[in-house]
Amino acid sequence: MARIIISNNNTNNNVEVDIESSKDDVDAKTGMKKGPWTPQEDMILIEYVNKHGEGNWNSVQKNSGLLRCGKSCRLRWANHLRPNLKKGSFSEDEEKIIIELHAKLGNKWARMAAQF
Repeated sequence: MARIIISNNNTNNNVEVDIESSKDDVDAKTGMKKGPWTPQEDMILIEYVNKHGEGNWNSVQKNSGLLRCGKSCRLRWANHLRPNLKKGSFSEDEEKIIIELHAKLGNKWARMAAQF
């Protein structure tokens, strides 16, 4: 078990988190944790991004104590933790826009997503 202290210089609040991991969860070659994320890891990542902002994902592991690679942190943030992440079905208007954009752009999904 490891204890990580996250400090927020703006509010002078510290968050202390205990992280438990077994040797089975850690990749022997890279030393990085694999598999499902724990709520504690999510909290560390959220606090880190709130303090430092998005980007430079490789520094997250070095500066936060998470045993996750930068790519894993980026994907976890983008697909699960981002505050403005919209989940659920498309509205009728959104569906119409998607169909129109697909007719115009083809399978360029990233370019279509930029329209939203």
